[in-house]
Amino acid sequence: MLPRADIATAVQPVNSVEAATAVVSVADTKQEAFSRLAQIAIGQQMAGRILSTFNDGTYLVRIANTAARMVLPANARTGDSLILTLVSKDPRPTFAVKEGSLRPDEESAAVSLSKAGKAMQKDLKSLEFVTRDGAGQIAENEEIPVDAQAKGRQAQSNGPSSTTTTLSNAGKLIDSLLQASQQGNVANHVSSPAALLPKPGMPTDQMANALHDAITYSGVFYESHVSAWAEGRRPAEELMKEPQAQVGRQNGGDVNLLSQNDPAQSQLGQIINLQLNALEQQRLVWHGEVWPGQQMEWEINQEHGDGKQQTPDGEPTPPTWQSVVRFNFAHLGSVSATIRLIGEQIHVQVKADNETATAALRGNTAMFADAMSAAGTSLDSLIVKQDGEA
Repeated sequence: MLPRADIATAVQPVNSVEAATAVVSVADTKQEAFSRLAQIAIGQQMAGRILSTFNDGTYLVRIANTAARMVLPANARTGDSLILTLVSKDPRPTFAVKEGSLRPDEESAAVSLSKAGKAMQKDLKSLEFVTRDGAGQIAENEEIPVDAQAKGRQAQSNGPSSTTTTLSNAGKLIDSLLQASQQGNVANHVSSPAALLPKPGMPTDQMANALHDAITYSGVFYESHVSAWAEGRRPAEELMKEPQAQVGRQNGGDVNLLSQNDPAQSQLGQIINLQLNALEQQRLVWHGEVWPGQQMEWEINQEHGDGKQQTPDGEPTPPTWQSVVRFNFAHLGSVSATIRLIGEQIHVQVKADNETATAALRGNTAMFADAMSAAGTSLDSLIVKQDGEA
């Protein structure tokens, strides 16, 4: 019996088909998608492609110019192509998967890789599909078959014997640094070893430059800075200020990143973890002292819209950046400020945790606005609130 993709048993609550994206139509979009599938003749074979997976183990499959939620074999993966046969329309469209048709999408797989990319691909496949125990090895130019995963599972079920892998130096380095990034106290924020300013009351331009450098030379953007240096847009002296370059100069450059006993491995692993977090969350957090004894937390993120909003003039909506700083002052208590930059507009909201601090901050809003104006920046709005106020 062929494995079935029964829409009736896949959707909770019972719904045969759901549109993958919003469709502008005068009819019900679910009914429209249902009607498309119902127009297929029983016994007709059609190509499908798996778009995504759901937490309950079902899959979103594109077929007949629409998308349907289906139950598929356990070895199905996002991006795979398959052949579906309509076996029933009543009470809902029911499909069967053609045996042997489930395979990686050839169009997506037809990518030309560099030598380094091919080496990494082989290493990743070997890590995913082949177990580490045993005496087997993968030769330098050996191709890993598609059914390696099934063979690996079969070997595990038949007994203790299995297969090991030999990674290239690049693969070993990647594996070593990723493991180091997950060991110990994994940092989730950028920090500075020393205070940014020697004392309070320093000129504002010095503080601005110090905060700028704390992020710029944090190491989170090191690869883009190296690219800029290669194009002649960044001097090498600036690269030397970043942690990656400083780690490379430890012990006269004698660094072994494959050794867990080398502190450089842990240091770079922490930076990699910060880079991955910033890439995934589109957010960067800095903790440190702005001057001795005064801690500050600084969070930066860019708000991404759907790209469809436009200004009244028909221009695309400018990007929105949000910056949040948090302090705990000796006299004012806990104070935070949220600065939103929308194009050239600046909106500020300040919060304090007590009435005295809130009143003091409200009494100096004019001074703050004047200081912003003197710096050549107009303040579009300024709100001072106490924590808990609507």
